[in-house]
Amino acid sequence: MKSVICTELGNPELLQIKDTEKPTPLKDEVLVKVEAAGVNYPDALLVQGKYQVVVNPPFTPGNEICGYIEEVGSNVDFKKGMKVIGLPEIGGFSEYVCLNKNLVIPISDNISSIAGASLPINYGTTYYALKRRANASRGESLLVLGASGGVGTASIQLGKILGLNIIAAVGSDEKEEYVKNLGADHVIRYDQENLKESTKNLTGGNGVDIVIDPVGGDITEQALRATAWNGRLLVIGFAQGEIPKIPLNITLVKGVSIVGVWWGRWTQSSPEETAEDFNELIGFMNDGKLNIVPRNIYSIKEIPIALNNFLNRKNIGKTVIKF
Repeated sequence: MKSVICTELGNPELLQIKDTEKPTPLKDEVLVKVEAAGVNYPDALLVQGKYQVVVNPPFTPGNEICGYIEEVGSNVDFKKGMKVIGLPEIGGFSEYVCLNKNLVIPISDNISSIAGASLPINYGTTYYALKRRANASRGESLLVLGASGGVGTASIQLGKILGLNIIAAVGSDEKEEYVKNLGADHVIRYDQENLKESTKNLTGGNGVDIVIDPVGGDITEQALRATAWNGRLLVIGFAQGEIPKIPLNITLVKGVSIVGVWWGRWTQSSPEETAEDFNELIGFMNDGKLNIVPRNIYSIKEIPIALNNFLNRKNIGKTVIKF
């Protein structure tokens, strides 16, 4: 089978495609024939050795997949031929992957593999952030930073399902058109206007109720200053590369909560709630409320291009590898 192998930490161009032996599942595992694998910003950091968890080479990156079960271990109730979403810790950028039975989620054959591979991390993170960390309520306003990225895309789509008023912040004409087509109610251009002032104007001077922030850097403080009384700023990540230093007096005078969102850690500690959220997300897809259409579909040979788009902040929408 073909696998993407990180043989040394560094730029994505160092990744190699190698023929590897197809694994055999242990008693609590399933072997999945991968049809599509989601690609995310942390994958680009991981191969560079810059992620919060460092993995020593050699390893295969990738931790969200969709495909069909080909073999099952002796202690597994799933059946061969079932279509599943999988969340391997690593190893997703491969034609086959073994993973624990608790890390697979059955889905309908009606859901495309590229949509299934797009769901777990971006949509799981965003739904957890809005539903459980922000306790978002219908009618509230949501400012989405980095709105054209994977988390941004999920935030706009799920925010609309939850009945939120979406303000999408982007930095180019192409990204503005993309978020408008997703259904954003308003668009703010980083490159043309002041984020704080524009947000205040769009909310009648009150400020925004919730901020989704996967960007970091200087823009975080601007967004924090644009929140309403008792607003919530959800910290997802730092795609800009700089971890912001926040004047805490802002949180005092505005009653704002700065809330960390580490979805991966939460899924380990709260498996029942995680399953509940996935059931709801898959329900949205089955009901036609959530239509996931990845904008970027690459072959396994194009992994370096996909990862570099994240590092160069050129990525728009969700990215997947099609096998």
